[in-house]
Parts: sequence; C-alpha cells; structure tokens
Amino acid sequence: MFRMTVRCLLLVVICGVFTTPSNAADAYSLVEDYTNPREFAVTVEMKVTGKMQASAGDKKTAINMKLNANAELDYDERRLPPAGRDSRALRCVRYYRSAHANIQVDGQTTLPRLRQKNKLIVAEGQPNGVRYHSPERPLYFTELQLLGAPGDSLAVLALLPSRDVEIGESWKLEDWTAQFFTSLEAVEKGGIECTAKSLENDLLQVHFAGELTGAIYGAFTTVTVDGDFWFDVKNHYVTKMELKQSEKRTIGVVSQGLDVEAQVTMNRTLKSGEKSLSDESLAGVPLEPNPANLLIAFDSNAWNVRFFHDRLWHLYKHERDAAAFRLVDHGSFLAQCKIAPLKSAKPGKHLSEDRFLKDIQTTLGDQFHGVTSVEQVKGKAVDGEEGRYIYRVETFGKIGDHEVTWIHYLIAAPDGRQIALIFTVGKDVQEKFEGRDLQLATSVEFLPVANSAQQAAEPTQADRTK
Repeated sequence: MFRMTVRCLLLVVICGVFTTPSNAADAYSLVEDYTNPREFAVTVEMKVTGKMQASAGDKKTAINMKLNANAELDYDERRLPPAGRDSRALRCVRYYRSAHANIQVDGQTTLPRLRQKNKLIVAEGQPNGVRYHSPERPLYFTELQLLGAPGDSLAVLALLPSRDVEIGESWKLEDWTAQFFTSLEAVEKGGIECTAKSLENDLLQVHFAGELTGAIYGAFTTVTVDGDFWFDVKNHYVTKMELKQSEKRTIGVVSQGLDVEAQVTMNRTLKSGEKSLSDESLAGVPLEPNPANLLIAFDSNAWNVRFFHDRLWHLYKHERDAAAFRLVDHGSFLAQCKIAPLKSAKPGKHLSEDRFLKDIQTTLGDQFHGVTSVEQVKGKAVDGEEGRYIYRVETFGKIGDHEVTWIHYLIAAPDGRQIALIFTVGKDVQEKFEGRDLQLATSVEFLPVANSAQQAAEPTQADRTK
C-alpha cells in the first residue's frame, strides 16, 4: 500500500513537471526567417494630410501651405542575407508592379511615379531608415521619396522581439530600432513600446506606440507613431500593419517645415505559383550596393541635361531657368550648388574664357576678392561625347563676415549648348568638401534634343522646394 502511494505521488510529480497546466500562458515566437526563399506580395496605401511651411522672403516668418497626398505601392519581395548587425541585418529585394502618388501643395499637383525600367529595387536597413537602390541605374530623387513612405514592410520587421512573448506582454524597442523605424538621423529622446494584444486564427496582434524627438536633414523633428501589426504564428511572417504617424519638423536648410499625419495600411501575403524573384531571375543581378548605383540622377527635360550626384546633395529648388542643391552631412550644411543653362553658342563653339571670368566678377560684385585657379578639366567621355568642354574657375571672397570659396564651371556640348555651375563653400568646411564639385560636374550629360518628346514622358524632378 505504501509503495503504491509513493508510485502514485511520483507519477503526479512527473506529470506536473512535463505537462503545461491548462491555465498557463503560451509564449509565441515572432521571428521571420530570412533564409527561407519564399516571396511575399505587398500592397501599401498611404494618405497624408497637414501643412508644409516655407520661409517667407524676410526669412523671419513662415508661409503655411496645405498638403494632401495619396500613395499606392504594389510589389513582391524576398528577404536577403544580413549585411551587418542591427538595422543592416534587414535586407530584401523587390519587384514593383507599380508605385505612384498624387501630391497637392497649395493647389499645385505633382504625380511622382517609379519608372518602369526600375521595377527591380533592393531595400536595405541603415541606421536612419531603409535605403533603396536599383541594381541597374541611379534613381531619381522623387523616386526615392516615393519608395520611402512611412511603415515600410522591411522596417516593420525591426519591431519583432528576439525572444518568445506571451499575450499581454510588453517590450520596449532598442534605441537603434526606434530610430530605424522612424527614419530619424539622430534621436535626442523618446522610444517605442510594443504589446502583444491578442491571438485569433493564428494571427497575433501587436500594438506599438511612442514618440521620438531628433533630427532629419539637420532640422528638429518630432515623430509620433501609433499602430498595430499582425504576425502569423503558424507560418512565421508579418502579414499586415496599420499605422498612424505624425511628424512635426522645423524649417531646415534643405527641407520645408512639416506638420502632417500619415495613415498607412500595409498588407503582406505569401505568394504561391509563379515567382518574380526566383533564384533564376536574380542570377547575375548585382544586389550589393556600389558607388555608381547609389548615385541620384537629375534630369531637366527643359534643358536636355542630366547629371548624377551622391545622396548628401539635396534638391532644394527647381525652376525652369535654374536649380539649386545643398550638401548636408550629418546634419551640417557644407555647400550649395546652383545650376543654370546658358544661351547656346554656334556648333563647336562656347562662351570664351575671358567672358566667363568677367561674368563671374560681375555676378559676385563686391563679394569677389580674387581668382585662386583656372583650368580646363578633362572629364570622362559620356555616350561618345568626347568633345565636351569643361572649364573650372576657383575664386574667393566674403559673404558678410564669412570667408567663402566659389567654384565655377562652364560646360559645353559639341553642338553649342552650355550650362554653368557655381558651388559656394565656406572656408571652414572646405576640407570636408574637397573634390565633390568635380564628381558632379564631370557627370553632366547633354541629352539628344531629338529625344526631348520621349524624355518628357519620364517623370520630372520636383518643381518646387521639398
């Protein structure tokens, strides 16, 4: 009898150790395996409302402009192996069926879209958000803005916890995750917290919310997020996200002020049948970034001119007779570049060097103190354009109390078309700027005038300040 009782007690203990009580909470893994070569079909719908602020002529007051925008993205995506830790561990390749937007600012409408020849895009994590590039050619600035909508399907993966979680459990995101998800260049304070809310039909709903203050393009910015995503615990992937994100940004050296709210819905489903991102279709495609495909292309259909610049240059203003770019590195303003077409010369001719020097002195006026150097630059041949003429003049002077270097370029095509560039650089940042003018100037291409009608069908750069 005693032995039987002990045996029964041992059986109860053993069952108690290895059997989960009926009222114990289950823990769920929210990990999406990047090694699985499966593809996802993704759709994103975004609506933005609010206002944009621009500096008035006196630079002391702001002009408020009503902003409304709608965007739709439709693409397939497949995860790629990590390129590093934290945000750099998140990478994917995408095939875009379509990407377009309708943006209205004070009654003026722009219609950015992704060009058909840029359907294949690589998205990869960087500390300040998702970076996009085409393996085949540089993107337009407007294309990068379109692809970089809040709530990217790659960015949401950063919200997933690295450990199993129970229903009702909360976790705070690491600093790098919150910065990456909100695309802030630097975070001063704040954070995002997630909570596993409920489980229904194998879909675990997670709520996330928070506020961060920091900087974008050097402008003080506050971002608030409030949303939910759903994770399929059976098939292990994020299947949906709904996000409300507000942003308040002061007027900066390269960006307008913003006070906007974006509502985003992202749906993501497993693809079956024919795949657009199979091993065979990606064979031979260079998925790793390189300096060439990370450049940004600028086309002016009115001038029939194209050039390429790195991503630290930001299009600040684009009008029919001129465009202005500003260079910002880690939030610091380094330089400005103004580009304008000149009156065409006769074929085989260009503005004389003496006349160009006189025009420089006339333009700078009392700010001009002298000439540092002059030279004819031999740039690379572009589409057989061996005859491009590139003349570089470096001058110095003062704007107020600030010592300044100006770098001027006269660039002419064999058919007589001409364009002028002027870089303005403070003397205190000249070492950081060294050589950046040459990269941009020598990339200038004069497009065939006969193709201007065809080029007009391509999306133009923004016709207003951003």
